[in-house]
Amino acid sequence: MVTRTLTADTIVQALARRPEIAGWTLTRRRRHGTQLYVIGRDVENTREVTTEDFTITVFHDHPWPVGRETGTAGHARGVSSVKLVPGDTAHLESRLDEVIMMASLVHNPAYELPSPETLPNVALSDPLITALDGTRRAVWEMAEEVWEACDREASTGVRLSAGEFFVTVSDREFRTSKGIHASSETTHVAVEIALLARGASDDPTLEAETFRPVEARRVVDLRLASQVAEASRFARDTLRAQPTETRDGPVVVSGSALPPFFDPFVFHSGAQAAYMKLSRFTPDHSVFGDHAMTGDPLHVSSHALRPFGLSSHSFDGDGVPGRDTDMIVGGTLFARHATSRYAQYLGVPVTGEPGAVVVRAGTTPLVELLRDPGSPVVEIVAFSSPNVDDITGDVGCEIRLGYEHLPNGEVRPIKGGAL
Repeated sequence: MVTRTLTADTIVQALARRPEIAGWTLTRRRRHGTQLYVIGRDVENTREVTTEDFTITVFHDHPWPVGRETGTAGHARGVSSVKLVPGDTAHLESRLDEVIMMASLVHNPAYELPSPETLPNVALSDPLITALDGTRRAVWEMAEEVWEACDREASTGVRLSAGEFFVTVSDREFRTSKGIHASSETTHVAVEIALLARGASDDPTLEAETFRPVEARRVVDLRLASQVAEASRFARDTLRAQPTETRDGPVVVSGSALPPFFDPFVFHSGAQAAYMKLSRFTPDHSVFGDHAMTGDPLHVSSHALRPFGLSSHSFDGDGVPGRDTDMIVGGTLFARHATSRYAQYLGVPVTGEPGAVVVRAGTTPLVELLRDPGSPVVEIVAFSSPNVDDITGDVGCEIRLGYEHLPNGEVRPIKGGAL
């Protein structure tokens, strides 16, 4: 008995036999990676992982249900998706029946799938990783770099508790009923390390742990030596950190603790948020509403074409070419980032899915922000769990580690409490 393996061509042929489908997209993803797990310098496990799957999205046009008319001319459009694996050949037709039925129960205003366009060439993969045995070599190079960096910190009482290393190569093929047929290759590297710091005492309870996750498309962009050095300093400072005092005063959020605070700006700049009437922003108006703007003007942009950016792409989930977009310029909403669907709903230009979010640097050096002759300045470098609400912009974040910068120049580590 010979079992056929499901392929993209087989799926496209099956979709073509379904006249009830108004349109479709097909994404095939194949991933191959190497994973390494260590405890200290002892290897706990290594894995080679290869996966392949197909995501089928179908669109179904039908009349608006009675009582559900929205005033939109024409038909309603439903959409639904299903994921299959190569071994699902025997189930293809039944799964298509199910996903078409689900799409027929969804009622959205009509919109068209994008037509083919010329796609930009964006560097998204590291040739050192895509080479033969590249994932194996890369994962061990990452581990060796972390081990060497931790050895340099050993004299300060810091050691590696555990580490996890991941290197993955992904191939993506994308097809649509409108004739788009595109592909891309990406690499992804990730490291998660837990460091333990112990004080001068032999008391085993006097230990502090710091957890450091870092990811990139290339090993060189991880900067593992500097990551270990900074995480080691955070672990040592956590040992002597004092509880945060309750007060109102100047706060500086720095490093990896800062990016989540810009998520609401990206959310409210989006066409989807505007269509759902959740966006507080109005084009050509201040994103701060009636509040006066102070300090440096805010400039936020989306960079989908940034080489080796984690959010960069040559095309998005609809097949729209990646592009860079200025969203907020001088504190004013300049343009909304908009996928094909929501661009059609709002009648705004299509930008595709956002890429890396870039915030223009201010003019005041960090050292000056941390210096106030009249009162202490709290600098927060790590939260236990950043909790920034995209819709309201409200913040409630527990402080994992920070520093109190006193007017006399003294710096004290602090922890606990919340911003």
